[in-house]
Amino acid sequence: MTKVLSFINLKGGVAKTTTAVMLADTLAILGQKRVLVLDLDPQTNATLALIGEERWMQADDAGQTLAQLFLDQVNGTAIFDPARAVIRGASNLNLIRHELIDQLPDDVQYGRVDLLPSSIRLIDVQDRMQDISTRSHYAVSPMEVVRKFIAPLFTAYDYVLIDCPPNLGFVTLNGLEVSDHYLIPTIPDRMSTYGVPQIVNRVADVKAKRNLKISCLGVIITKYQSNSSTQKRGLERLPTDLETAFAPHGEPTPPILKTRLPQTNALAEAVIYERKVANYREKYGTGQVGGQAAYKYGPDLADELEELLSFHDLQGSLDEHVLHATHR
Repeated sequence: MTKVLSFINLKGGVAKTTTAVMLADTLAILGQKRVLVLDLDPQTNATLALIGEERWMQADDAGQTLAQLFLDQVNGTAIFDPARAVIRGASNLNLIRHELIDQLPDDVQYGRVDLLPSSIRLIDVQDRMQDISTRSHYAVSPMEVVRKFIAPLFTAYDYVLIDCPPNLGFVTLNGLEVSDHYLIPTIPDRMSTYGVPQIVNRVADVKAKRNLKISCLGVIITKYQSNSSTQKRGLERLPTDLETAFAPHGEPTPPILKTRLPQTNALAEAVIYERKVANYREKYGTGQVGGQAAYKYGPDLADELEELLSFHDLQGSLDEHVLHATHR
């Protein structure tokens, strides 16, 4: 079953996009999974990291970015084609030239990252999203665009990773609307975690009003510096801050993942698409950081997330069993 995860933080510069891209590479290249990345952030960082500027400009000029999808709803046009817009074989770790992917027989299966790209035009669209309901004669809600036009593609993938913009507007809500869980990547300092209660409150409000099942899968520590006293204090304070944010909504406090992504040059450079790399190890770094090679943090994170997802699946099955037993 497809797992849909959104990445969100209201603070920029916390490696939100870097974490999403690394996880996509890890699941696809090392785990042989089919991964779709939805870049809903108008900064287009995930898009540029996965396909580079030239292919992004081609997609944007052709009107095949997620910005055009929303513009179509606002303007009453039909330029965006979901199937055509998906860029297959993204990432500079992809082993098969993207021009050949569509020519492969249907029974050929291999792990890969696909992308639905973003565009800076999303900045303009966000202020006009409220017009979607009236334009569509209330057939489409501003929060349901991705669900209506993109979500049908999800079944072809093992994972869908959504890079949300650093705000809680309609574009972000479109991502949360179709997600099973959301993740909060953050540096463990006051400025980076300041917006967490806002995220929790907004998601809880939307979840209740729209009967969604989304939950916070966990908090991912990024740009971690073990010698930073500020970060050390932040880590000590974070469990209490999370409990305070989630408890009023009757939700369990999400875990802080054990895998802490370190501050490294290799991880920062990994999102440069044009950088020539031979393999996953070279892309994410072989230098020693925190007692292990830098490239091992991606697999550690992926393993931990998959364990959490398995736990949630098991818990959901138990809850369903109890519900059915109660109604007998």
